[in-house]
Amino acid sequence: MQIHTLTEIPYNLMKKKLTLVMNCKYFYFHPFLEYLGYKYDEKRCRLAFLKINEAIYVRFFVKIYLFLIFLLSSIPNFINLNKNFILFKFITGILMLIFESNVEFTSKPNESVRDGVDQNYDTVIVGSGPGGSIAALRCLERGEKVAIIESGNSFNPEEIEHHSLEQTTRQFNQQGMSFCFGNMPVLYAEGSTYGGGSEVNSGLYFKLSGPYKKEFLNKTGISEGEWEETEKLIEEKISVQKAPANSFDNLNSALLRGSIKEGLIVEEIPRWRSYEPILQHKSMQVTYLKQAEELGLKIYTNIEVSKILELGNEIHVKGVDRKNEVEKDIVIKSKKVVLAAGTVNTPKILKNSNLLNDTVSFNFHPMTRCVVDYGETVNDGDLFPPYQSWTKDYKFKFGYSVSSFPFVKATLASLGKYKNIPELSNLVCYFSSTVLDKSKGRILFFRKKAIPVIYITKKDRKKIKEGFKLLKKIMISSNVKNIWPKKNNPSLTSVHIFGSLPLNKNKDIGKYGELKINPNIKICDSSLLPIAPWGNPQAVMMVLNEILMTKWLKSFE
Repeated sequence: MQIHTLTEIPYNLMKKKLTLVMNCKYFYFHPFLEYLGYKYDEKRCRLAFLKINEAIYVRFFVKIYLFLIFLLSSIPNFINLNKNFILFKFITGILMLIFESNVEFTSKPNESVRDGVDQNYDTVIVGSGPGGSIAALRCLERGEKVAIIESGNSFNPEEIEHHSLEQTTRQFNQQGMSFCFGNMPVLYAEGSTYGGGSEVNSGLYFKLSGPYKKEFLNKTGISEGEWEETEKLIEEKISVQKAPANSFDNLNSALLRGSIKEGLIVEEIPRWRSYEPILQHKSMQVTYLKQAEELGLKIYTNIEVSKILELGNEIHVKGVDRKNEVEKDIVIKSKKVVLAAGTVNTPKILKNSNLLNDTVSFNFHPMTRCVVDYGETVNDGDLFPPYQSWTKDYKFKFGYSVSSFPFVKATLASLGKYKNIPELSNLVCYFSSTVLDKSKGRILFFRKKAIPVIYITKKDRKKIKEGFKLLKKIMISSNVKNIWPKKNNPSLTSVHIFGSLPLNKNKDIGKYGELKINPNIKICDSSLLPIAPWGNPQAVMMVLNEILMTKWLKSFE
C-alpha cells in the first residue's frame, strides 16, 4: 500500500491541480472522468456544464460540490467515500449520458414568423402542446384569427432521434433538468418545442379507467356519455391503436413473465400512431396543428411569455423573443387568451400578471426505476414495447422505461453503479409507479420565478417503497441474471406533474377553466386535472380540454 505523508498530499495535489487548470477548460470534471474511465473531451464537458447550468435551483450546490471534489480528489479513497452521495450520482449520470451519446446535433430549427407580432388577434394561445393545439384548432374552426406562442423551437416531426441527448437538449424545458425541491427531490420532464410534450413522449394512450374514472367525472361535472364520445373523437384524430398482430411475438420480457407469475393485470397500451402506409407518431404537429395551420394559424416560436395585461377590451401578451439568441421584448394583442404553458408555467404567468390569488398546489406521479441484466441480447438500443402491468387493486403500475444505451448507463449511475457494467444490449430499464394518498406538491413564487416543492408523507414513502419491492420481485421471479439497485432503497423520479389549477377547486378558476376575474382568459392544459388520473395523464388531459374548450367557446355565442 502506498503511504502518503501530510506534507506530500498537499504538494502532489497542488501540482496535479495546477496542471489540469492549465490544460483543461473544464478541469473540475477531471476526477469524475478519471473515476469513470473517460478521456477528457472539451466539447462533451461543455455540454455537461450547460446541462448542469439548466438545473437552475440546484446548480449553485452542484458547482460548489464539483470544485470541492476537484480540490480534494487526490486524497486516498476520497472518491469512493463520495460515490453514494446524491450529487455524485447526479453529476456522473450527466457525464455518462453525454460521453455515451452522439454529440453531433444535425437538426435545425424551422423559421418562425416574426412580422407583425403587435397586430391584433381574436385569440392568442400560449403553448403548443396538446392543450394549446386543441384550443387553436377549435378557435380557427369558428373563423377566428389565431396565433400560437411557443417558448421552444420548431423542428420537423421525427427529425430528432427519440430518447436521445439531442432530444433532451433541444426539445425539453431546461434540457430535462426541471427540478422539484422537497423531502424527496426529483427531476421531472417538460416538453419545450412546437407540439409540446406530444413530440417527446412515447405516445402511450392511457384511458381514464378503474376507480379513478368515477371520481374524476364527479369532480369535473362531466357525464360518462359525453366523456366517452369525446374520447372516440380524439382517438380517431390521433390514430390511437395497438400494434399490428404478431408485432411482439418474439419479445423476451421479464415484465410480462414476472407479472403473469405474480397474478397482475397485463396489457398492451395503445399508442397514437399509424402503421400503414408508414409508421408515424401522431403528434400534434401532424394532427391538430397541421389542420390548424391549413386554417391560417400564425406561429411564433422561441418566445417566452412573461405576463398578460388587461387593457380595456384588449389583452396584451408580453414576452421575450429569443430569435438568434438576441432578446427582444414584444407585445401581441388579442381579445381572448388561452394559457396552455404547463403545470408550472401557466400559474407562473398568471401570478406574474396579478391574476392569481389562491395557493397553487399540484399532483404528481412518483416513479422509481431499476435496471435488469438479462444475460443475453434483448435490447436493440432503444427498447420500449408498449406493455404495462398493474395490481388488481390499482395500487401499483409497472412498465418499460427509456432504455437507449446512454440512458441505461445514466440510470445505472443514478443507482450507484458506475463500473463493471455488463453488455448494454443485455440491459433494460423498468419503472414502478403509484398514485399518492396524501402527498402534494406546492408551487412557490419568488422574484417572478416558480419553484415547485414536494412533500411526500411517511405513509406514501412506505407505499412507494412497497411498489418498488414488488417491481424487483416481478423481475427476480422471471429469472433475470442481475438487477440494480441491490437494496430496496429506490431513487425517485417524477415524470408527470399536473393539477396546479384544479377544476372546481381552485378559487380563481371557473367551470370551463376560465378565470373568474376575466372569462376571456382560459387555462387549457394539465393544470386543470382535479385528481391523479392513474397512468400517463396526457389522454385524460386531452379529453377534458376538448370538452371544456367547446363549452367555453359556446359561452361567447
